[in-house]
Amino acid sequence: MQLNLDLPKYKWKEILKYLTPHRHESENVSMLCTAIEMAKDGETLNQKIYTLLKEKNFEEGIKNLQILSEQNDIDAQLLYSKILFSGDLTPQDFENSYFWGFSALLGGLKKASNILEKLSEYLTEEQIRDITTKLIEFLEKRAYEKDKRAIVQIAKIYENFTEPPDLINAYTWYNIAVAQGIKTAKSKRDEVLNSLNEKDLLDAQSLSIKLFKKINN
Repeated sequence: MQLNLDLPKYKWKEILKYLTPHRHESENVSMLCTAIEMAKDGETLNQKIYTLLKEKNFEEGIKNLQILSEQNDIDAQLLYSKILFSGDLTPQDFENSYFWGFSALLGGLKKASNILEKLSEYLTEEQIRDITTKLIEFLEKRAYEKDKRAIVQIAKIYENFTEPPDLINAYTWYNIAVAQGIKTAKSKRDEVLNSLNEKDLLDAQSLSIKLFKKINN
């Protein structure tokens, strides 16, 4: 039977909605769901589905997904996190699953909180702190490579995911984000600003200037 791949994207989304409850029932169903989720547009979608169904090239698909995740593609990061959690197409890896799911959440994908909640049952607080430290390092590298999204992601970590909240660094990175033209960061910068004393504010602004210059070199 010839498989018709020339469907509009909304149709593939309907197919995914139908298939998702059955994705663990067979290898082909799981593969098809993964291909649909990986796709960015109709052309890419059809190409990936065709390749994966015909060649069953799981290894190459995972490799491409990892590359996209390392480029801070939050949709790819969430899918990669789910795959690492499930172990369907690659061995389970809860620490890296948390890493990529956390990055996706910071990038604005609120639904990533679901998998992070599940992973928290298997990881200790110390492990999560270590993952958070590694994620900051990854995002700082991305920020120095002109990735504006990473700047806001870093600020969110310092404001919401350190104990106690590191408001000096949160303000520093929100301040840089605003200077880089990210308008949505302005209200967050001003909110954190009001929580800083005069000395801490001046320290944060000084650090902002230093890092801003480093990013824009």
